[in-house]
Amino acid sequence: MARTLTTPRTGHIPSWGTPVGPCGVTRTARPGGMCRTVARGQARVMNDIRGLIRLSAFAWLAAGLVIAVYVEIVNAGAVDPLATTFSEYVHVGQGARLVGVAMLATGFGALTVAGGVRLSGAVWAARLVALFGVGLCVLAVFPQEPMDQPLTWHGAIHRYVALAAFAALPLAGLVLGAARRLSYATLAALMVFVATFLVDARAVTGVAERVLLILELALLVAFLRGGGFVMQPRATLSFTASTSFPCRDLARQRRTCGRSGCGDRGEPRFGA
Repeated sequence: MARTLTTPRTGHIPSWGTPVGPCGVTRTARPGGMCRTVARGQARVMNDIRGLIRLSAFAWLAAGLVIAVYVEIVNAGAVDPLATTFSEYVHVGQGARLVGVAMLATGFGALTVAGGVRLSGAVWAARLVALFGVGLCVLAVFPQEPMDQPLTWHGAIHRYVALAAFAALPLAGLVLGAARRLSYATLAALMVFVATFLVDARAVTGVAERVLLILELALLVAFLRGGGFVMQPRATLSFTASTSFPCRDLARQRRTCGRSGCGDRGEPRFGA
């Protein structure tokens, strides 16, 4: 004999259109309907969050790019851009402060991108992107010495942190499986940039660094355009599954509640 579904506490049969909670579902509710409603609402919230992250990241990256281009234009006649790295502009009057500001803005943009990548469930890729962002912030704090001077302690920090940061971003692209060609091209540009120090080809260090910086920035934009998000938002799916227990199998919960009753929050009492 079929069992009549009643509300967990009052025991009365719900009327048409009366919401009574997860286990005492109204007769107007269709199986899975509540599931779809909750999932759509959560997906909408997550999409809004990703949209804000994307907008914020674009704003930071655009600010860093505009400042960097301005520094290049202002100092075009003062230094040799083929030999001078962007970091060395800190020793030029017009770029002493703006170089650090450009690095910080780009670093904040990268950290914002890392947050979006983390929402996709790609933990290691997010850590690598965050390493790039933190690295740029460190570069702004520890400046590089001029090219014609011996290596200093803060210059050593600047150099090796830059190496780790520039390697982290293309590795994040390979982990994500997005923009693979661009990631390989960035790694190749990094090798060329490092080679200019190893073989004492400082006459082209500046142009090698600028090519590398353009590719690194292009990678960040590629992550943003893919949502960084690049992967399916597993965090959204797990959040939905953990917070919408009554939606996963509505029919099974109806049967379980009918046999064993429900808890204070409407969850089935398994094993009761």
